[in-house]
Amino acid sequence: MSLWEQSCWIEEARASVRMAHNEKSQRERVMGRTRILRCALLLSSAVVAVQSAQAQDSQTPQNRVTGGIEDIVVTARRTEENLQTTPVAVTALGAEAIKNAQITDAAALQKTAPGLSISTGSAGGSGFANISIRGSATLNPGTANDPAVATYLDGVYIARPSQGLTDLIDMQRIEVLRGPQGTLFGRNTTGGALNIITRDPTGDFEGEVRGRIGNYGLRNAGATLNVPIMGEELAMRVVYEFTDRNGYARNSFTGQDVNDRNSQYVRGKIKWAPADSDWSVTLAGDYNKIKDHGQFVGLKDFLPTANPAIGAINALFPLSAYLHTKDSWYTTANQQFINNYTTEGKYSGRNNGYDRLTASGGSLTVEGRLGDINVKSITAYRYSFSIGLGELDGTPIQILAAESYYGSKQWSQELQFSGDLTDRLSYIFGGYYSNEKGSEASLSQTFGVLQPPTSTNKGYAENRSAVRNKSTGVFGQLYYDITDRLSFTGGLRWTWDTRGTTSFNRTSINPSVCAAELVSQPDFQPPCSLGRVAKFNYPAWTAGLDFKANDNVFAYIKTSGAAKAGGWNLRNGSVNTPAFDPEKVKDIELGLKLESDDRRARANIAIFYSWQTGVQRNAGAVVNGLTTQYLLNAGDQDVYGAEFELTVIPWEGMTLAGNASLQAGNYRRGSFTETRAIAGGTGADCVPNPANPAAPLCIVDRSGENVPQLPQTQVNISANQVFPLGFGELALHANYSYVSSQWFDTTTADPRESAATIAALTRQNQLGRIDGYGLLDGRVSVTLNEPDLEVYAFAKNITGKKYTTRSFSNLYSSLGVAFEWIGQPFTWGVGTTFRF
Repeated sequence: MSLWEQSCWIEEARASVRMAHNEKSQRERVMGRTRILRCALLLSSAVVAVQSAQAQDSQTPQNRVTGGIEDIVVTARRTEENLQTTPVAVTALGAEAIKNAQITDAAALQKTAPGLSISTGSAGGSGFANISIRGSATLNPGTANDPAVATYLDGVYIARPSQGLTDLIDMQRIEVLRGPQGTLFGRNTTGGALNIITRDPTGDFEGEVRGRIGNYGLRNAGATLNVPIMGEELAMRVVYEFTDRNGYARNSFTGQDVNDRNSQYVRGKIKWAPADSDWSVTLAGDYNKIKDHGQFVGLKDFLPTANPAIGAINALFPLSAYLHTKDSWYTTANQQFINNYTTEGKYSGRNNGYDRLTASGGSLTVEGRLGDINVKSITAYRYSFSIGLGELDGTPIQILAAESYYGSKQWSQELQFSGDLTDRLSYIFGGYYSNEKGSEASLSQTFGVLQPPTSTNKGYAENRSAVRNKSTGVFGQLYYDITDRLSFTGGLRWTWDTRGTTSFNRTSINPSVCAAELVSQPDFQPPCSLGRVAKFNYPAWTAGLDFKANDNVFAYIKTSGAAKAGGWNLRNGSVNTPAFDPEKVKDIELGLKLESDDRRARANIAIFYSWQTGVQRNAGAVVNGLTTQYLLNAGDQDVYGAEFELTVIPWEGMTLAGNASLQAGNYRRGSFTETRAIAGGTGADCVPNPANPAAPLCIVDRSGENVPQLPQTQVNISANQVFPLGFGELALHANYSYVSSQWFDTTTADPRESAATIAALTRQNQLGRIDGYGLLDGRVSVTLNEPDLEVYAFAKNITGKKYTTRSFSNLYSSLGVAFEWIGQPFTWGVGTTFRF
């Protein structure tokens, strides 16, 4: 049976499974929706009651007191607007909030916004940030598939999640946009977008010098210099940052630190804004290099009966001695990569783990007016290269080691035009084009101790691919004021994607032809290559109404749609699978934004329901006799929830802020299926397996599994107290963030499988869950008026919580091991900042 015949049979069988399960189980879903709706209505009622009471006491703006919450300007709709009158669920963090929350990379944003989950740790390297918003998650950080949440830096789309943990220095504002943002922000915004805005040069000569030291050998130094070259018309801003610290954990086998960090970051901006012109030109460039000695991975569990090699290893070296437990939380024992071979020659000879990430880019932004039309052009180039090497089982016996690299070069161009057609009708429209060339390779080795390299067999499987991604989009959005208080928004975008790959693979592409060429042609030239191209086009849209009841009450309802781009699988054993299609989402959202008349209380509430179709999920299958895991359009899921944000100034100098989210989700019955070889399997959904006649290929329904990286509950609370002093001020800040348990790897057991297999898969599913955890951070600072000097002390994870950030268990039933990535321990330090 050919691959394409298998694909046709699979689709027919899946349709049968869907029909067999067309009766949905409503009770759990209704209970979840009811719980979320009750919480939303209770909080809304409480805030409205407070709002009404305050409005009765103070009816005019003149009665507003000083010291209220400042207005926040956001660009969630590609134009500057007040946060409280923007019909989008968005969290905005200014420079002061970023400093107090100690946000130095994207991972720390999880503790600032509701519904945002960011996990760290990846077999591909330490620099990956796996971002999920409202159930749209990134599960596979490849070059030929895209993240589910888009990241923008000064209006430039960052294509690769390998750049997710780059440094965030000298920020003006960070916006977390929740819900589909496809009309104005393009593809890959099914869950939302991170909009990062750095500071522009100004007409003032100013700067700062900063430094920090702390435990684990932390050393940090940086400087910012703003120079007016021609007054306010031409100015330059340069930022530099250096960070170095020891690892949070110790490898007891090699004696080496792991999970350390060494980074250097530099960014420069030049802005020209002639006083006698409506035009401005901004040229920007940045460079970030990060390296470490490997990730912190611990052995979560093992199964001696899953694999004969695991059983033999456990008999000689009991693996229970290396299980990751509370008593040995910050210890690992990885042997690392023993074959002394890497994909990059310059790193050859390094047997210990390492990670290297280089991310850089530049942009030219031109803004101005042509008559009554505002024009903005963003021309940009982004480069990234990430390579990581490490063992993934946490034992001195090399069970599984992997090295991967990902490279990307992307040119992009965006044009925006905006303005007013009438007093009540305004618009924005434009186009976007990007051209990305990339490459990736994965190198894996199992049981390397038992399989030393030979002249003809290095003991590894390699997969190398070149990638070409092109995307073109046109968009437009209208804003119409129906009345002075009621407005309508409508927008549409259309995107055309071309995804091409050329794969060079030893084990999957015509093995009989390539076998004789393994030694003579190490670069795997044709005919040992496979080139493929896929094209997709899809819309994004939005429509909504917003109502400004008065200066303090703003409500909106909107519906939106967006898509996550399709692509190719490049993993070993899966390169012959067909392209996966775009993942699509549509939602409905109700929002309420409230502010007390004295501006000492502000509350924002959003309730949403999203329908996601063709979701891209990891699944297993037998392809050309190889068992592999790859991305496919796994089916449909519903995600729903409520998000709350509250800021209060109870007295002068004190700011209390908090946000929370309640979320739930499930797959629609029968929509998520995979093909699995089942020994002795029978039924209408099974066909013969050419590779193993004793184990027919059967359809397994996985629709009952948990939606990955969707915490049901998140709570973030912060308090900031400022005391004026005769010579300056004293500031105290504390924030607590809690995220409930999350699922990462689950695999449904089929009743036709053996009792041992069912038991192994049941345990595997339990291991795919990480426990919820709460983290307490704090910062104390004293700022002098003359000179402008700040001295501070900081601490993270003050309670010393032992937690994990990600779990990988889907090899437990086959290879026999499950492992996890470990979160940061209690850290502290002191620092100073001198401004001039």
